[in-house]
Amino acid sequence: MDARRVARTSRLIALVVVGGLTCLVLVPVAINGATGGSAPRVLGPYAPWLWPSLLVLSALTVCLAAWEPLSALLVQRRPAHPANRRAALDRVERFVRARVDGSLAEQVRLKLGVAPRVGPRLPMRIRNPLVVAGEPGAGKTTLLLELAEALLARARNDPSRPVPVVVDLGRWHRDDDFGEWLLRALAERYRIGVRVGRTWLRERNLVLLFDGLDELSGADRVECLARISALKPPQVVLCSAGNEYERLPRCDVVQVQPLQRNEVLDLIAACGPRLDGLHDALDKHPDLWDEVRTPLAFGLLALAYRAGRTEYRGLLDTYLVESAARVPSRPERTVRALRFLARIARRNRDLQARLKLPAREVWLDFVGPDAVWRLFRRAAPGALAGAATALCFVVGVRLGLVTAVVAALATVAVPRSAFTVARGDRRRGKRWAVTGFFVGALVAGGVAVVGGVLGAQVARWPTAVVYGLVVVIALLIAYGNTRDWYWAVACTLVPVGVMVVAGPLADLLAGLGIGLAVGAVVGLFVGGLAGVWAGLSARPATGLRWLPATGVVGVGLAALAGAAVRPSAVGAVTGLLVGLAFTPIANRPFEGVAELLARPLALDEFPLRRKAILQSARDRVLLVDELRFPHSLVRDHLAECDPAEVAANVERRRTGLTPTASDPTA
Repeated sequence: MDARRVARTSRLIALVVVGGLTCLVLVPVAINGATGGSAPRVLGPYAPWLWPSLLVLSALTVCLAAWEPLSALLVQRRPAHPANRRAALDRVERFVRARVDGSLAEQVRLKLGVAPRVGPRLPMRIRNPLVVAGEPGAGKTTLLLELAEALLARARNDPSRPVPVVVDLGRWHRDDDFGEWLLRALAERYRIGVRVGRTWLRERNLVLLFDGLDELSGADRVECLARISALKPPQVVLCSAGNEYERLPRCDVVQVQPLQRNEVLDLIAACGPRLDGLHDALDKHPDLWDEVRTPLAFGLLALAYRAGRTEYRGLLDTYLVESAARVPSRPERTVRALRFLARIARRNRDLQARLKLPAREVWLDFVGPDAVWRLFRRAAPGALAGAATALCFVVGVRLGLVTAVVAALATVAVPRSAFTVARGDRRRGKRWAVTGFFVGALVAGGVAVVGGVLGAQVARWPTAVVYGLVVVIALLIAYGNTRDWYWAVACTLVPVGVMVVAGPLADLLAGLGIGLAVGAVVGLFVGGLAGVWAGLSARPATGLRWLPATGVVGVGLAALAGAAVRPSAVGAVTGLLVGLAFTPIANRPFEGVAELLARPLALDEFPLRRKAILQSARDRVLLVDELRFPHSLVRDHLAECDPAEVAANVERRRTGLTPTASDPTA
């Protein structure tokens, strides 16, 4: 353990001891003394030192807690400080080590005891831009990581050497300033501050190792190379599968050659009997030689054939089927989830299989029509029906059946609550409808009860305050709907007249509270649905005209519960209608609600037990290194596969597995 780590550990221990003593002992004793109590007898003659000790130890606790962030801030403002270099080297080394340990080549080496040979070692003296060229899967990234490890070792031994950093170009966009984007990438991955990174670039203290150029489109690759040339970095290494690097004014090229037949046979022989099936498949399918040209291809095929005895379906299909056949859960669910994540990763131009869903704009168009149908034609109408039933029930019990009937009739004005979509699976649709009904009833009923209680509490305020509050609320709601002050004032005269005649009744305030609460919830819900619908590039249809029928059900339930008729319900009806008029105002695009409502659409592709699915996929080398796809070729193949067809192939494959070395658990 070096001196820096010993000092940091000592500060942490001191912070725990001093902070615990201050917060758990001195602060309670001081509060007891300040509120009229007496100090504990155990303090004895030291009681007068209580407050000075509290001040000193509190100041010491604050200093210890602020030591790390303040020292880091001061160091970052001094780019030449040695701590910046040490921290950067440590973080780069951790990243490179994690990427190497999680690579497909490392998985092949661990499972088979041998790794495919990758091309020549890259030179460490880089005078011109160095381009590592080769076809996809040839091992360019492996060579880049090997170079990074060698440069890291040299930089640690010689402080005058530049710091190597591995940067993925796949996340760059043409609209981004390349220099600023590079500084942000260094800050995000290695926590190299923008000021430090800019200084190191200017002083030639960085070796830029660029990977992921192939993730960009052809035009973007050319533009990216032009931006890199304009930046004039002192030492830069690029991996490229195309010939765009020829546009660079001057560069050195290292060509990674494909595997030769004798090299593949040597690798198979080195693995012993574990790859006998692969040797037989090569003899049986001569065309397979055309695919086993790269270390990636050999690694995928070796992993697929490690259990022996299988049928050749094409390189990527064989790898996918053989790996999925050894997944203990349903293979179609696993493949469907991986396809969903592969499409997201391809759109983001990276290899990350995300455990958490990104914003809906990234994945919303990947969901199937059945899920859209269940949400918009079953769950959403069911939730609105439940809300109408609960609203009329609460209103009937609280304000009488006459007001409940008015509430049922008012539900006909719910805006844009139906959507035209293709018919889906009716069996699954029933569960969604029932779930939506109960959730809508629970939420709407709960907020209606709370709104009624709050309205009744407001009715106890002074009369002048209640009058003014109702007038302001009615005026704002009327203006929000009409956008005309004349009509807003005219509409406000209705509740004003009711209050002048009958006074600010408790029923009017209770109805206003119920209407506002339920109107806000329903408006946000329908607005969120419209936001999700807009992301599907569809057009909303007209409202649900049958909602009053569900409201009548709520009225009937209220009558069964013993609700009174209450013929004189002018105040309650007025307050309720004013509150419900808030619904179209709340019916606005709200990203939080739209994101929440869009999540169920992904459950078909990405179920709730997603962590277990991804862990199982990583155990079968369908994912590597902190949930990443092994290569862009694997990612793209998963993004385009048919899960049902893959599942059928997997089931046929499982029937051929025996409780020997070919067992799924082997």
